[in-house]
Amino acid sequence: MSEHLSLENSKFKKVHTVDRCMAKGLDMIILVVIALVFSVIWYPLGAIAAICYALFQDALDNGNSLGKMVIGLKVISYPREGAPINWKISAMRNLSFAIFTLFAVIPVMGWILMLLVGVPLLMFEAYLIYNLDSGYRLGDVIAGTKVVYVRDYKDVTLSSGDEQEQTDDEDKDPFEPSEPSN
Repeated sequence: MSEHLSLENSKFKKVHTVDRCMAKGLDMIILVVIALVFSVIWYPLGAIAAICYALFQDALDNGNSLGKMVIGLKVISYPREGAPINWKISAMRNLSFAIFTLFAVIPVMGWILMLLVGVPLLMFEAYLIYNLDSGYRLGDVIAGTKVVYVRDYKDVTLSSGDEQEQTDDEDKDPFEPSEPSN
């Protein structure tokens, strides 16, 4: 697992902390707007919509949340570097933000839990992004993802197109079942 937590073998450079924070800030603004708009219709609908956006935001466009699209970032899988993420991986990756959102939309007791659990969890995530050389946060480690610049992703995928045919066997996810041989 330690080989996945370094950038030594990575084709991508570390995304600057400010870029990640700006993208997450935009996503949080979108999340609040979703919660408020849907809460006008019916309170629980706003809470459910906000939690769903918090969980699945990175699977909207194969690794792009709306905030990441604006800033020019993308989430990719790192066991198979460059592979897009799906809904399940996005949910695992964003579980800490969904917990924060859940506490935020529950009046009084939820707000207390948000201050006692949610805020420290988000601060720990920010600490990891800033202090680890890899730039991974807890959600990245749990889900096996990394955040990259879209321009780097396009450069790497274009340049590795020829090499991809030769290295398909090497890039297989070790957790995927193999096809039976005859």
